[in-house]
Amino acid sequence: MAQDRLLSVTVGPREATSVAFRRAASYVASVFARLGYQVTRQRVLLPAGKSQGTPVAAGPTQNVIATPAEYDPAQPHLVVGAHLDTVVPSPGGNDNSSGSAMLLELARLASIERTAMPIVWVAFSGEERRRPGVSGAAFGSRFYVAHLAAAERRSLRGMLSIDMVGRGPIAYVCHESLTGDGFVDGLVASAKRLRLRAQKRVVVGFFSDHSAFERSGFVVAWLWSGEDPKFHTARDTFGNVQRSSVDRIGRIAWETLRSIRL
Repeated sequence: MAQDRLLSVTVGPREATSVAFRRAASYVASVFARLGYQVTRQRVLLPAGKSQGTPVAAGPTQNVIATPAEYDPAQPHLVVGAHLDTVVPSPGGNDNSSGSAMLLELARLASIERTAMPIVWVAFSGEERRRPGVSGAAFGSRFYVAHLAAAERRSLRGMLSIDMVGRGPIAYVCHESLTGDGFVDGLVASAKRLRLRAQKRVVVGFFSDHSAFERSGFVVAWLWSGEDPKFHTARDTFGNVQRSSVDRIGRIAWETLRSIRL
């Protein structure tokens, strides 16, 4: 919750090419580094467009990538990601300071206790829509997938996207059902063990950073807390975030990452 407050209140709205986004990316990189991860920043060029009707300029942005010190890209591993950017008018308490904060907390836990598989942690940029159509959003994750080294492409076993996990009574475990149910079923099973509410859901027409991975043939899951009438508005503040939702989905995510092998 403190990480969410820092991103949504101290930094505030973080359009992907803005100075505020660069501040947020530097902060996230510093947290990863303090936890002992090797940090790289992947430069991504974004086109001009509109963010919730507001014109936004073309320009560079960055994915922040953290790997464990012993990471071998040729060995089986997972990617866990959350987008750090917001639409122009929104501080993004739920969309997606909640997911970015959870990404940092899961990475902290993984720095203390070994997960079942090595994990590459990615704070993606450019997830929010700038242009119509499939190619108008999720720029950072699409760039990441397109530039995977051959060894990483062969050894990547699955991707978990954490997006809008801050408001709702249930954990939705989503995908488009294009590449198998292994990751989704693992998360639902974790929720059952923990006696927490979760529901498997096939979503078509929605997008998050899992989409680029799933459409490239990787097994994926998207953790989501459901529709939020305040998302993409100035009302999506830190006060919009429910601790109970963050707690529920964070517990399910960690239980899965510490135990699942894909």
